[in-house]
Amino acid sequence: MQRFVYSVVFVALLGAALIGAFDDKEAMAKFVETAERCKGEVGASDADVQSAMKHEPAGTYEGKCLRACVMKNFKVLNDNGKLDTEAGREKAKQYTGSDPSKLKLALEIGDICSAIAVPDDHCEAAEKYSMCFKTEAKKHGLV
Repeated sequence: MQRFVYSVVFVALLGAALIGAFDDKEAMAKFVETAERCKGEVGASDADVQSAMKHEPAGTYEGKCLRACVMKNFKVLNDNGKLDTEAGREKAKQYTGSDPSKLKLALEIGDICSAIAVPDDHCEAAEKYSMCFKTEAKKHGLV
């Protein structure tokens, strides 16, 4: 359950649900497909994709840009490099299914992270958001 909610929060706000109302394999395939496309666009490596999937900090600038690209592809990072809170809320609703407690937690963490100050650089902003999701998930006992 804890891993489920953490993944919903982290990944839904990145724009890809690894779990939830979708089949895990199907959702993972969509995330990987997007990450692979983004990998080529930003010059990221396979290791960068793996660190994103494992919710680890990006080890390279290209890894940070990979996260930004994925978030933009799923419409949760806007053209200004900020979280699109409405899109994030819709993704959270979509990926938590009908479980109100999971949705409440996902929205709470999304609200906290959308309020943080982030750099103008979209890649750096995406990394800060990703690490905020992870930190807040830990605070809520999800990891």
